[in-house]
Amino acid sequence: MDAAEKAAGTLAKMTQRAGNVFPNYLAFTKEISEFGPIDHKTQELIHVACSMMSQCEMCISLHIQGAASHGASKEEIMQAAMLAISMGGSPKVMYMHYVFDELEDLFD
Repeated sequence: MDAAEKAAGTLAKMTQRAGNVFPNYLAFTKEISEFGPIDHKTQELIHVACSMMSQCEMCISLHIQGAASHGASKEEIMQAAMLAISMGGSPKVMYMHYVFDELEDLFD
């Protein structure tokens, strides 16, 4: 099971087991994504960088897939991930293998 599949399973369990809390959280995040002028591709690229900063394997996978589905190129996704490295240093370099794995699955 890859990281995106694990994340989907976790989100499904949260929906089942967290009452109204998780659906309300999802509504909140949806509202944020629809607020303001930033297009969805750019939002996903920002999420890629934030996922790297958070060192969240499942988030990296999901947001790379999201960025690609909104038209981001392999090069744009790489740059977003590398911007996180510029802020986070060597520990973020170690998470690039998740980026490389996901990009290989999507683009190669």
